Amino acid sequence: MKEIERKFLLTKMPEIVLESTTCIRQGYISKSRDSVEIRLRQKGDTFFMTFKQGQGLVRDEAEIRIDEADFNHLWPLTQGRQVEKQRSKATLENGLVAEIDEFSGALAGLFLCEVEFGDEAQAEAFVPPQWFGADVTEDGRYKNKSLAENGIP
Repeated sequence: MKEIERKFLLTKMPEIVLESTTCIRQGYISKSRDSVEIRLRQKGDTFFMTFKQGQGLVRDEAEIRIDEADFNHLWPLTQGRQVEKQRSKATLENGLVAEIDEFSGALAGLFLCEVEFGDEAQAEAFVPPQWFGADVTEDGRYKNKSLAENGIP
């Protein structure tokens, strides 16, 4: 499966209507030099293992649901490569969904916004709302894996 997404740096949490907010913690089994990203994620009461490859606008992605026991067994492998955040969703005027991440812990004060698209043409034609900040889609320092390992750029 392909993930087509753009990412933007926000200066603060926007004053918009939020539809939902979920606590997320995720950690990375793979290290930055590995060509495939292996991530564990707890999103509310559900647990996932995700495999991603590539960088930038289009990436290959496969995600499987795992049980809590498997998550807890594997979680120690992510030591030193973890992030915690609150993810809020909001529907934009064009019907697309903005996922706004407010990070906590060592990344407190960082806000990122992601928008997923059906195809590359839609992603490239997207005009972000004024409250979006800089487009950091191609800046690897703002990948969650890099943030988990290196902190705020």
